[in-house]
Amino acid sequence: MRWYRARTKLALGSALQSIRRNAHDTQDDAAAKFHSSRPHLSRIERGTTPQLDTLMDYMDGYGYEIVLVPRGSTVTVEPPR
Repeated sequence: MRWYRARTKLALGSALQSIRRNAHDTQDDAAAKFHSSRPHLSRIERGTTPQLDTLMDYMDGYGYEIVLVPRGSTVTVEPPR
């Protein structure tokens, strides 16, 4: 699994889009999985302000989580075992 760093809404949206595409899902597939609408997921992937519940469902559904670290920190990411 690839990891992503997102410091802006646009970068977060781009990461979410990449995660969805790597899972070979369309926006319609993701909307059905997360009980959302395709237009709402499209807005999230374009970097607009997402609803927190939808964002958390999206990440959880694809096996990701948010980790908050101080800017400039060195972070080591190891693949799950």
